[in-house]
Amino acid sequence: MGRKSGLQTPPTISVIIPILNEAKILDQTLSQLQPKLGSHELIIVDGGSNDNSVCIAEKYGEVLTSARGRAKQLNAGAAAATGDILIFLHADIRLEPGALKAVASALSSGYIGGGFRQKIDGKSILYRVIEIAGNVRGKYLKVFYGDSGIFLARADFEKIGGFPDIPILEEMEFSKELRKLGKTTLVAPCIHISARRWETRGVVRTTLNNYLITLLYFLKISPERLAELYRHIR
Repeated sequence: MGRKSGLQTPPTISVIIPILNEAKILDQTLSQLQPKLGSHELIIVDGGSNDNSVCIAEKYGEVLTSARGRAKQLNAGAAAATGDILIFLHADIRLEPGALKAVASALSSGYIGGGFRQKIDGKSILYRVIEIAGNVRGKYLKVFYGDSGIFLARADFEKIGGFPDIPILEEMEFSKELRKLGKTTLVAPCIHISARRWETRGVVRTTLNNYLITLLYFLKISPERLAELYRHIR
């Protein structure tokens, strides 16, 4: 793939989604995703849901159970994946047509990995600002969260050693290791993100809380302390 991997056939893709009590949105998410997968693999990793999430997920793909915690769930999904390429997504997103092809094309052209350009499914002008900030974060800071999707070759995921088992910002730490391997990029088609988190907690409050946690991370506050703070400010 990409860096002269020698593959003569199109690469296979494994899409990995961690879930925990996502029954309200999961059917909508997976029903939109499944037609775009074709022959590619979908792995949903449950962290101990006590709602109907697992029953819903089983209609669409392979469902695994792991210990609770996003890093644990993502790593469990990657360990079970058979694809040449791994794509990690949150449970409340949808991809535009052509997204998987764009990922394979980016890797074959020499990028090590990356994410998708973001669109939030809401009309507020504040969502447009958040989208721009998210795309700037991915393009210039080279930091990718699950809400922008994270993709890379499985071989490179194994080089990194998976997501660090920390209570918060594991995707930011993973992005740092990804950058060490080579160039990253944001691809289009876009990833669409549900506005439910902002609508539930308030757009301004949620956004400021997220920026505060990120700032404190760059100031070297430990993930354990950040996780405790996040629980309080939510």
